[in-house]
Amino acid sequence: MFEKIKDFFYDISDIFVSLLIIALIFVSVSWKISDTLSIDIDAPITSEIDQEQVDDPPVIIVTPEEPVDETPIIEDPLVEVEDPTPEAPLDLKTFTVSEGSTGYSIGQKLQSEGYVDDVNSFVKRLIELGYDSKLRAGDFKISMSDDLDTLIKVLAGQGR
Repeated sequence: MFEKIKDFFYDISDIFVSLLIIALIFVSVSWKISDTLSIDIDAPITSEIDQEQVDDPPVIIVTPEEPVDETPIIEDPLVEVEDPTPEAPLDLKTFTVSEGSTGYSIGQKLQSEGYVDDVNSFVKRLIELGYDSKLRAGDFKISMSDDLDTLIKVLAGQGR
């Protein structure tokens, strides 16, 4: 009789411990998922390209006094002319990413230190480039003048 009661309590304690472990796993996974997916979907995406530049079509310049060349000169407002002056060296500072940091938490840290303007645009661009699962922990040399794509590639260990 006592053996059956003892077996019953052992079985109940095993079930209780199993349910407790399942509950802890569920809470930790849902906490990580909610932290990762907590971006503001309604936030507007800011574009670095001026809309006025996009609307202007390329202009072809041909003067009647000169013989017409087979390759016309095209002035495209979106094409940047390289400056012959050498670039100033980047002011690189060390940025540390902790082990287990999510893309959103890295974006928050980048925003708080002034590297990016908006966490949501950082996370969206991170996903667009496919680097959302490639970010690494460690110390990285980045500059305040780095664009979003360069920051993401450096933090993913792809170099500058």
